[in-house]
Amino acid sequence: MKRELGKLFKKEAIIFRQGDPAECMYMVQKGEVEMIVESEYGSKRLALLHNGDVFGEVSLFAEKARFATARAVQDTWVLTLDEKSFLARLHQDPSLAYHMIRQMANRIYEQDHQLMRGYYDEENRAHDITGFVSYIDLVALLERELNRAKRLWQPLSLAVIDIDDFDTLQTRYGEVIGEDLLISLGSTIKGVLRRQDVVGRFGEDQFGLLLYETDGQAAVQVLEKVKRSFLNLWGRLEHPDIAATFSCGISCYPDYSNVAQLSKAAHKALSKGKQSGNQIMLADPPKK
Repeated sequence: MKRELGKLFKKEAIIFRQGDPAECMYMVQKGEVEMIVESEYGSKRLALLHNGDVFGEVSLFAEKARFATARAVQDTWVLTLDEKSFLARLHQDPSLAYHMIRQMANRIYEQDHQLMRGYYDEENRAHDITGFVSYIDLVALLERELNRAKRLWQPLSLAVIDIDDFDTLQTRYGEVIGEDLLISLGSTIKGVLRRQDVVGRFGEDQFGLLLYETDGQAAVQVLEKVKRSFLNLWGRLEHPDIAATFSCGISCYPDYSNVAQLSKAAHKALSKGKQSGNQIMLADPPKK
């Protein structure tokens, strides 16, 4: 049986507490560790760490108190590294530094998304019936996220969805149908997308989607899933005799390198799809 080099923490054992001084960092050798923020409103899990994950390094490097509590989810082996032993490990394995920097960057990336989602929380902003951010908010967020994608060398996709014949359906069947369409499509999008993705409104019957770390082909697959789910949901509602579809245009970074280009390419692809309706179109890369 393999003998672990670190220390065994039994299930639910505290490795360090929020507010403790930071004298070392840790690495999960075997098991799981959860990072928890404790406040007067209760506890909230920030992250779940697995084998090979490093934690506690930010407080150590910044010479600050622990900002969260670390607790073993199950019986877990944890390796402890003080500054001296960490430097010795770096000499033995320089790739450890790259691994740590990448992990810290991903952690900061996710924390930034949490902050942005908090800013757009429905308790703090006046949403419309779909519960999504406005066009102005979405464009401002797109600018920020495009810059982040460039820094991290990650793809980013913008998808613009438009309900086919929306005005005609509202005129023929009334505004209630229009509201039902928007709510159904909004609910479908929210159910399919990941937590880190963002949905906003591009006009009365258009939705804009920011798909993180997603290239063009992957974005098409996501929207195909949205289409199938929407048609299935709409078919089970009270209006089975009313056909409802949508079209979608998708543009991607790094094919398009600024917000204006991304938006223009997505809307151009959408217009192409609207010619026959019920189409998901990926914008062609710009000609060089």
